[in-house]
Amino acid sequence: MKANVGLIGKGKWGKIIKSKLIKISNLKFSAGKKENYLKLIKNNHLNWIFIVTPNNTHFKIVKNCLNLKLNVFCEKPLTTTYKKTKELINIAKKNNVKLYISDIYSFHNLKIKKLLLRNSVFRSKRVSNQDKEFLFRFMYHDISILFNYLKKLKIKSIKVHQNKKKIIKIKIKFKNDRLIVFKYCLNSPTKRHIINDINFISKKDILKKMLTSVLNGKIRIKSNNDKAMFISKFLDIMKKKI
Repeated sequence: MKANVGLIGKGKWGKIIKSKLIKISNLKFSAGKKENYLKLIKNNHLNWIFIVTPNNTHFKIVKNCLNLKLNVFCEKPLTTTYKKTKELINIAKKNNVKLYISDIYSFHNLKIKKLLLRNSVFRSKRVSNQDKEFLFRFMYHDISILFNYLKKLKIKSIKVHQNKKKIIKIKIKFKNDRLIVFKYCLNSPTKRHIINDINFISKKDILKKMLTSVLNGKIRIKSNNDKAMFISKFLDIMKKKI
């Protein structure tokens, strides 16, 4: 029997999520910013609510849904700070509901161990919105991929360089003297995502695999939440330097 779900967010990514949910669930509604999502939730019996809205709206919407004792899937990042991320995770625990933060790379078939050979991350894309917003969105993805390695290390120093061509290089040195370099080109017509020569742009439908796993309960909530808190704290440190 398919799960009853609701979707909040009608933007580009919201439409992509909707196209997947229609196939694997009973989608009760899709709400945009002009619609009263709280009223729609109360008028439908839902198993999950999927939140795919701008980053700065996540905290309020997720909090409202958790307080309705509803299982929540939220597109990453959950919030823009570690403090708010921790607050939402605690609310989910208190209300005994599931809170899952999108973590598509947990379902990727590539072996993460191969990524630690030279520790070089590169992304390129033409960015039309605020540079920093996209920068931290990219970094969230990449820190998520490297999570099992980074969680064991402590940061020693961070050096940031940005040129007029919107190329940002971030060198992070750890106390064991290991170095990871994040390089992001935000003014390129070519979309690329390379980590140590491994191309992370996949043609496989990993998104559908993740959403199906969430609805079928084949996910680890605690490890997902722990990862989200780690990444939020890591990015809090980055924001002070960039």
